[in-house]
Amino acid sequence: FFKGDSLRYLQVITAHGLIMVFFVVVPILFGGFANFLIPYHVGSKDVAYPRLNSIGFWIQPCGYILLAKIGFLRPQFWRYYDKTSFSFPFLEKIKYNQYKEYKNDYLFYLDFLKKEISDDHSFFWKARKVIKLPQYSIFSFVPLKLMMWKTMINYPESFWYAASRVVQSRRKKVFVTKCSARTLTTAGWTFITPFSSNVKYTGIGSQDILILSVVFAGISTTISFTNLLITRRTLAMPGMRHRRVLMPFITISIFLTLRMLATITPVLGAAVIMMAFDRHWQTTFFEYAYGGDP
Repeated sequence: FFKGDSLRYLQVITAHGLIMVFFVVVPILFGGFANFLIPYHVGSKDVAYPRLNSIGFWIQPCGYILLAKIGFLRPQFWRYYDKTSFSFPFLEKIKYNQYKEYKNDYLFYLDFLKKEISDDHSFFWKARKVIKLPQYSIFSFVPLKLMMWKTMINYPESFWYAASRVVQSRRKKVFVTKCSARTLTTAGWTFITPFSSNVKYTGIGSQDILILSVVFAGISTTISFTNLLITRRTLAMPGMRHRRVLMPFITISIFLTLRMLATITPVLGAAVIMMAFDRHWQTTFFEYAYGGDP
């Protein structure tokens, strides 16, 4: 199944790690198992903060939904583009309608909107510079086309470009940017988005949503283990407080796991922030070419 297909292998490995750690082990072992066993084994009636426990539980489906949403993003549209060569890829790929010759007095017909509202290729715009591309004036950078909802839905790139022109580009220097050649990485070469395209990695959509789903899972995990550790510290019955030998081994092991989670969660949170910085602020935390550690 994986022979000769390293992309598929990395997708499955990453998906397995994410789903098992954040969406199986944490909600089942800590959310369901520990919420019953730990109060029972330390001699309390309930966890320290039952409502906090409920909040931590209901944050978990947000991560599930976002993780599943990745599979429905269109990998052919949501990618990073280098602004210098923005219009070339989809001018070659998208098959658009034949351009009808535009008559000067046609705008004054009463049935103009009735006839032409469905055909956004009737609009044309005078190009500001000489670009020798077929049908360039009716496809790219035409502000009138933004009035057409159909165009905005079918071609998100056109709207993205128009919106990006409103604000000035943060970086003037052009070199190896994160937005053109490095679409495939989030946390380095070993972290591949589950459900991404087998031909090319899905860009801005799926990996950013994946980071957000991990953030939701981390919030849920933090709330859960904080609640359980406070339960152990404050609600253990007097005879159990210093006699760990009276607790079952499974409870002792869960407490050890919770303490390890409390230690490592800030590190994971920092890693997620570094990922977001790498993708949107052109930092190089995980870029091996600049000394980072993928």
